[in-house]
Amino acid sequence: MIKPTLKIAIIVTDESLEYLNKEDFFKLYDNFIRGYGENENDYEIITQRFSSFEKEWPNDPFSWDGFIITGSVANAYDQDEWILLLKQRILELANNNIKIFGICFGHQIIAEALGGKCEKNQKGWEIGQHTIKLEKQVSNIFSNLLNNNNNNNNNNNNNNNNNKILNDEISLYQIHQDHVTITPNDMISIGATELSNAQGMLRESKLKPGTYNILSFQGHPEFDYNFIHLLIVDLKSINVDQEIIENGLKTLQKTSDQKLISKLVFNFFKN
Repeated sequence: MIKPTLKIAIIVTDESLEYLNKEDFFKLYDNFIRGYGENENDYEIITQRFSSFEKEWPNDPFSWDGFIITGSVANAYDQDEWILLLKQRILELANNNIKIFGICFGHQIIAEALGGKCEKNQKGWEIGQHTIKLEKQVSNIFSNLLNNNNNNNNNNNNNNNNNKILNDEISLYQIHQDHVTITPNDMISIGATELSNAQGMLRESKLKPGTYNILSFQGHPEFDYNFIHLLIVDLKSINVDQEIIENGLKTLQKTSDQKLISKLVFNFFKN
């Protein structure tokens, strides 16, 4: 039996983390979309790395099933040439109904590209593991996606708790100082934490109402415990207060909703 193919372009936006270990950084996202092996049972998944700061891009972007835009230490509101170019490319993808998934910086630059705004959080860093209280509508949409419902509307009646957002909450690792303060007009915020109101965004497809072509998270569902722990400890190298670092480390648990969101994003791309 021939498996259907899913082609995902991974747009890498962080040169410094890649410099430490290019292969391992890419694998964070590659393994995430593969569902840590589970998604490859039924699909042939093809991924390819494109460097945004080297201005790399697919020759035919519309031949890809979707794009992942990674996290970065860069600021989405900066005027670097590669950032401005990436915004133009995101707008082109969005206007052509190509599916886009953004994480942290990816979430922020999607907002900036589509008419929203990203700024420094006046409340300071959001570090560690945080619970996101989802909007009820979004919780239902996510539950439908997790249950592989092709029409991702918000009328979910499936009671399988293994494929459902429980208590309208998800738990993700976080490490960011910037956040989205204005959500684009045609997008909805997925929910909030105490420190940031727009913890992700959804945009409904204009060509296929009831389905969604843009999804983002401010947190890092692709990070495991060891990687987020390493990054938080390393914040001392940019003079983040040690008390802030220690408080963030105290919130970390060994697991997050990583696999749940991995399945969610995979179903988002293939539906």
